[in-house]
Amino acid sequence: RTRVSMNRRVAAAAAGVGAFGYSYYVVHHKRSNIQFEGWEQTGTNNLLAKPRALYPWPKAEADASSNWVKCDDGTSFNLYSPPDRSEMKKKMKTEEYDLLVIGGGATGSGVANDAALRGLKVAMIEMDDFASGTSSKSTKLIHGGIRYLALAFQKKIPPKSPLDVLMNLHYDHSMMQVVSHDLYERAFMIQSAPFMTTPLPMMIPLKHYWEIPMMWISGKMYDFIAGSRRAVPESHFISRSEAIYQFPTINPDGLKGAIVLYDGQQNDTRMNLYIALTAAQNGCDMLNHTEVLGLTTKGKLGEESYKITGAKVKDRFTGEAFEIKAKQTINATGPFADTVRKMADPGVSEIIVPAKGSHLIMPDHFSPDHMGMVWFTQDGRVLYLLPWEGSTIAGTTDIKETLSTQPHCTIKEVDFILDECNRTLSRPMNHSHVRAAWAGLRPLVRAPGSDPNDTKKLARDHVVDIVQGGLVSICGGKWTTYRKMAEDAVDKAVSINPELSHATPCATHDLKLVGADRGGLVCNQAFDKVVVTLREQYDMDKAVAKHLMQNYGTRALLVAKVAEEIASKDSQRTSDHAFRYKKLNSKYPMLEAEVVFACRQEFACTAVDVLARRTRLAFLDSKAAETALPRVLDMMQTELKWSGKRKEQERKDALKFLESMSMPLQ
Repeated sequence: RTRVSMNRRVAAAAAGVGAFGYSYYVVHHKRSNIQFEGWEQTGTNNLLAKPRALYPWPKAEADASSNWVKCDDGTSFNLYSPPDRSEMKKKMKTEEYDLLVIGGGATGSGVANDAALRGLKVAMIEMDDFASGTSSKSTKLIHGGIRYLALAFQKKIPPKSPLDVLMNLHYDHSMMQVVSHDLYERAFMIQSAPFMTTPLPMMIPLKHYWEIPMMWISGKMYDFIAGSRRAVPESHFISRSEAIYQFPTINPDGLKGAIVLYDGQQNDTRMNLYIALTAAQNGCDMLNHTEVLGLTTKGKLGEESYKITGAKVKDRFTGEAFEIKAKQTINATGPFADTVRKMADPGVSEIIVPAKGSHLIMPDHFSPDHMGMVWFTQDGRVLYLLPWEGSTIAGTTDIKETLSTQPHCTIKEVDFILDECNRTLSRPMNHSHVRAAWAGLRPLVRAPGSDPNDTKKLARDHVVDIVQGGLVSICGGKWTTYRKMAEDAVDKAVSINPELSHATPCATHDLKLVGADRGGLVCNQAFDKVVVTLREQYDMDKAVAKHLMQNYGTRALLVAKVAEEIASKDSQRTSDHAFRYKKLNSKYPMLEAEVVFACRQEFACTAVDVLARRTRLAFLDSKAAETALPRVLDMMQTELKWSGKRKEQERKDALKFLESMSMPLQ
């Protein structure tokens, strides 16, 4: 940009126009080899703030042009590369931050991104890996909650007859508010990463004629509440024959028709990762595999001067402990929120009730490619059967559970899900069909006066909690509302801490994430062009090209360059001299190149990081992931310079993890 007086080339156009009419830019200063970032008022020469130095431009990559891709107009464009993990760790040891975020799940990453966009100096730490807990074990939906809508008007669900509907009529405005807030955030999430999110139709099978008008009205109300920000097609009724055509495995006995509702679908761990990468691009320093040993304080507990001043943390790879100084700390650790709250005040009462939700992965022939199904179970829960990543996902359960870093799916839960599916499908499922079975903990918030043993009646809405010392905890909520949860948590932190008075208002309402072609320069946000480029320029088959586009966005072009680099070194060419790209497993589209890319560009540090959260192979097929493990270990050892001892430990850790993702023993 000529209005910025420095000799440089444009390196990455980032967020487009912000909520307040400002545009974000990143430029590269050639002589100093430094990246600069800043905000300028759209259409003017007015800078919102002085350009801020980021990290040194990675010289080897700049020389090799490894991150440069071609734009629509033929010019070259450098896609974002995150800073080196060791550089961020070095900064954390010496600098004082405005805000320290504990927890690198969806909410923690959202908090870090929100705060960084407000101009705060932010650090984020995660004990395991980004999305290693609850955030990776969702139903993969971006939704408003059809069950909450039902509970807004019915004391008991599902109703058994028209009389049952009348007898249980009531109105719960709090449930309606949850649906309204969730549907607003659904639109944001779908638009924030349009390459990764997609509207998914889901049919509700109807077995009684009286259900048709009731469910049709419910669907239209769902659409109406979403309003102009619906972001998905409208709900509609389909006949019995159409339902059987759309979902061939549905049980036709007694079927009268179906209501088709639309929600969004995502790849949750990669969405979480891209929120974190966007926060890093906005200036946040972050470390995964870094454990909090305790909070640092000044003053005495119970006195007015008592204040949280940061945390003492430990690098779980090296064992090195160090302190991170921060003016304010936000606890975003999901089901482990009470553990951190008690570090600040050991006498504080617990507010989190962990609830286990289990899911099964079956072959793709149990669901059509573009239609899911949802129905009420006999005990009033909601069960989903959805296409996802070339497989079928079924779940979930809702059971009170003790706190655990690695919850397991039990045989009882497997049988519950299979029995419910067999009640609805014409093609029976059994244990042999289960390719993966996994469980996660939902961080439900204890509602005053509710029965703590009944997780279905605990609030899914979020709570911002403050304990002595000024520790802010963001608790409860769900994936769809992560952005609003982050906004509320940062708002609260700013309101109670005068040292954060320089923070600007929230700017995430219309934010797009890394990979979303925010400047419109790579593919003008027409992501099918990325698929075409991968197929035409890199000779990739359609399934692999679509997989890369849907999981990486514009950054798929960088993965392709890594794939080409690996193939050229190994002389992997077909008879017509095109490159042959090796897959992790022949049944799935994940490439070996994604392992290398995850190490270089996505903070992957362990084999489990790659198998479970950069690719989703462990979630889709635990046996296929086990088969791919030796090759993953070899590639990561080369890329990360592991010793033989470290490689063997990684193998043991990965096998233990994969055991937790497998069909449980009888």
